[in-house]
Amino acid sequence: MKRCGIIGAGAWGTAISTIIRSEKIYIWTRNKNTSNLINKKRISKNLKGIKIPKNIVATSDLEDLRGCEYFFIATPTQQTASIIKSLKKYKIKKNFILCSKGIEIKSGRFLSEIIKDIFPKARIAVLSGPSFADEVAKKMPTAVLLSSKSKKFFDEVSKLINNTYFRVYYSNDILGCQLGGAIKNIYAIGAGIVKGMGLGENASSAFISRSFAEILRLGKVIGANEKTFFGLSGLGDLVLTCNSNKSRNTNFGRILTKNKNIKIFNIVKTQKTVTEGYYTSKALFYYSKKHKLEMPILKSIYRILYQKAVIEKEIKLVLNRSIKKEFY
Repeated sequence: MKRCGIIGAGAWGTAISTIIRSEKIYIWTRNKNTSNLINKKRISKNLKGIKIPKNIVATSDLEDLRGCEYFFIATPTQQTASIIKSLKKYKIKKNFILCSKGIEIKSGRFLSEIIKDIFPKARIAVLSGPSFADEVAKKMPTAVLLSSKSKKFFDEVSKLINNTYFRVYYSNDILGCQLGGAIKNIYAIGAGIVKGMGLGENASSAFISRSFAEILRLGKVIGANEKTFFGLSGLGDLVLTCNSNKSRNTNFGRILTKNKNIKIFNIVKTQKTVTEGYYTSKALFYYSKKHKLEMPILKSIYRILYQKAVIEKEIKLVLNRSIKKEFY
């Protein structure tokens, strides 16, 4: 059996550790309290009610992961590059499975591109799709997309994680897979705003549909396969995240409607988990502006988050736009 490493012991990283077929799994976290809880009590504060299997060893030392053959990356997107760079001083197998969903603000790039810069010969796969961590850890039926340019690498990784309750599908569209997973977090914030403002079910459905149209426009520009967005990592993840009370990004959008006089970033800082959509909105707004893409919903969400725009005014701006074709 292969030895695997998980970088990131949040809810998602911990959930992934419970499904991997491996003789020993090392899970890295900066937080020594998290590490001690996993090793001594077999529990995680980030994934309540789940017993952590005995073959999982938590550590705060990246050196302990040197002997791992596969690395599952589940750290917050904005921290990932610096952590991966820290691995350069060790002689490691350069097999990476990206489980984080986001785009780096500083560079405006996907994590697969950043890792290729650090490790040019790395083999990379991207795991994405509608998959809440608690349900995966509870062995509830889940289907995801595992994307890699190498079918051989996909086959290797799928043998580690595919099982009767966690079904894996293949794609070679790494960019589309990453975009779908990242951008839905932005629109989930918008969906939370729609719900928090009490705009109704019609508005919620229209919001998701029009958000999807924007995703298709952006996907075309980055060279992704349009079909990818109609699948698990696109529409599947978008529908789940925008409609669920479990979604941190949707809940964040709701919170914004109830705390209009509080600085947005202060709300971000008080969240127990990372609100990826907040950061991704900045990266993709600049990208859409650079490529002169018409993405009115994305623009309004960005303006609310970063430019103190009034929610009610942004809603009116979107609804009062000139009539267009549904897809253009």
